[in-house]
Amino acid sequence: MARVGNDGFRKGAAQATRDALHLVLMLAGVGVALYLVDVGCVFRQVTGLACPGCGMTRAWLSLLRLDVAAAFAYHPLFWVVPLAIGLLWAQEVCGRLVRSADAPSGRTLRLARGFLRCHNAVLLALVCALLALWVIRLLDPADAGLLFGGVAPAGVEPDIVGWSRPTWMGWLGI
Repeated sequence: MARVGNDGFRKGAAQATRDALHLVLMLAGVGVALYLVDVGCVFRQVTGLACPGCGMTRAWLSLLRLDVAAAFAYHPLFWVVPLAIGLLWAQEVCGRLVRSADAPSGRTLRLARGFLRCHNAVLLALVCALLALWVIRLLDPADAGLLFGGVAPAGVEPDIVGWSRPTWMGWLGI
């Protein structure tokens, strides 16, 4: 019996990478469109609440300026996004590998199956942490100083996540 190499893994990884690139390009296009029409945060306009990811863009921009304190003040879990994207990409690769007709046997297949068993728990834990932090930040009027003893770093407004009147209420004259 001939042993199959890593061709199934390579094909699965290449397709998952192409799919991820298409998703990123699509999201970037939607983001540019929303920016051009000056919509801002759709979640906040509809609900009046800052979304669970509020401050992440500013956090990443601060990190690009090497201002780590401001990045963590804007959103303490900003680093979760690339981790979640990596987990989803790995899920796709492992799923394709396990479903592949020419899947390699042995350790690689066992690792892929093991990853598929535990990745949902990791993603759920990340989502729960994000939602818990969101509630804490909504209740704290000085949430930018959450990790800094209540004092926001220089140049960062003290309240990142707050409540406001939904935009649609103004449109209706409410």
